[in-house]
This record gives sequence, structure tokens and C-alpha cells, in this order.
Amino acid sequence: MQALKRRVKHMLSKAVEPQMVELKTKLESQTSELAAKLDHIERIVSTPLQAAHHSSVGAIWRGGVGGKAVDAAGNESPAMTVKYRDELAFWHHSIKHDPISAFHGPYEDIYGGWQRGRLEELREFLGLATWADLEVWAASRSAIEIGPGPYPSISLLQWRRGIAVDPLVDAYVAEDLLPKRGHCDKLVLLASAAERIPLPGNSFDIMVAENCLDHVDDPGAVVAEVKRVLAPGGLFWLLVDLMEYRDHMHPNPFSEQSLTALLKQHGFEIVRHRVNDHKSHPNAYGEFRGLLRKP
Repeated sequence: MQALKRRVKHMLSKAVEPQMVELKTKLESQTSELAAKLDHIERIVSTPLQAAHHSSVGAIWRGGVGGKAVDAAGNESPAMTVKYRDELAFWHHSIKHDPISAFHGPYEDIYGGWQRGRLEELREFLGLATWADLEVWAASRSAIEIGPGPYPSISLLQWRRGIAVDPLVDAYVAEDLLPKRGHCDKLVLLASAAERIPLPGNSFDIMVAENCLDHVDDPGAVVAEVKRVLAPGGLFWLLVDLMEYRDHMHPNPFSEQSLTALLKQHGFEIVRHRVNDHKSHPNAYGEFRGLLRKP
């Protein structure tokens, strides 16, 4: 009986085998075709996305509050329009409509005082005794500030040459958000993203970046540009919130470790720095303040 069962099983296997081979061949062929189609679809989808991301880096704002972000070719960058519009909305509302809630006092008094305090710390890091000493120091030097918002800290001093670089400069001018005090009218206001600064290399004595590095799309490209435009021995005056939180306006949060690693990767020497629990963003846990030097 067992021998009969084995014989019948063998006969069935022989009968079915050609059909199974044919089915297997068809499945393999269909699988290959499907894989090729999926690969083609992936290339079609990913290429525009990659191009869109690339074109968004370096986008600037054109117009007032109703404007838009445009790339180097003049085409709108929708993602950057959303990001920049939200940033501009904060400044416009805080300065024009509700400075008390935002700054707990008149905008130029309070925010100008914060900026003065940041420069007083620079004076201390430089080993200068008084504000007058800092004024003398600045008068013989060229300065550039990236991402300053509508109130550049460098506007509180008179420099040999001063340039403020911000992608929202058009809107700050159009909406009359720039400070009336200080020396903002003596600065060159350059509408540019910090990833691509249209200025010659080895040109500036000091670069200022007050809490903007976590706002940019490509921090590595920004630090490379900082190094490029600074003269040999030039100083980088840097403030960065330390946090894990991220959103579309803060796409690249830093820890102390990741920040110092980025700076060292680009060859900056840390002259002096501090880390404490002071912070600007409510979700930050501290801040890094550093005075760095380009070799």
C-alpha cells in the first residue's frame, strides 16, 4: 500500500512539474518587470524633489509681508515662502503691533539693549576695558553679520565697513522694521542666504552670527562661507541655542558636541567660549557663546 502511494505521488509530481516551472518563470519575469517599473518611478519622483531642495537653499524674500521667497532663477520656492513668511510674521507683529508682549517694553529700547549686551560680552572676550575701547577697535575693522533679523547688532557700532546679510532684508525695508537709532543707515543691507554670500573671500575681520545657525537649511555650507569671507586670523562671534527641538524655522538644532565638531571640521580655533542655561528659544536647554578664529 505504501509503495502504491509513493508511486502515485511520483506520477503526480511529474505531471505537475512542467506547469510549476512555467509558473515560476512567469513570476520571475513579472517580478523583474515590476522592479524595473518601481525603479523608474523612484527616479521620476526623487529627481524633482532633490532639485527642489537644492533650489530652496539660497532662496531670498522679495516684497513686504505679502511677498514670497524666490530662488536664484527668480522662481518661487514654496517651502521657503512658508518658512520666511512665518519668520517675517513674528517680527512684523512683535515690532508693529505688540512689542510689549514680545519684548516687555518698547522694541528699540528692549531689543537694542539686548544687542548692546551681546556686544558688551564681545568687548569682554576681546579683553577691552570700556565701550569706548570697543568703538575704537571697531572703527578700524570690517564686520559682517549673517541672519541678524531687522536689528543687526553691528548697527550699534561704526565700522570701517559693515554689511548685514539676511534673506528677509527686502521685507525689513518695505515694512519699515529697521531701527531708527544706532548706525543701521551706515550698513550695507544685503538680501542673501548665508549658504551663498555674494562677497569676495578673505574680506572681513569679524563675522557675527547671533542665534541664526539653527535656522539655516545647511549649517555646514554656512560655516564654510563664514570661513571663506573672513580674512586670515578673522574672528567669528557666534551664539547658538542648544536644543533637541526642531521645526520648519529651526530645522537644524545643535548640542554643544555637534556644534563644536562642526566648527572644528572647518578649521576654526575656539579662542574662548561659554555654555550656560541661558536661552532664547523656549524649548532650548542652554546656549553656546564662542569667539573663534580662522587660522
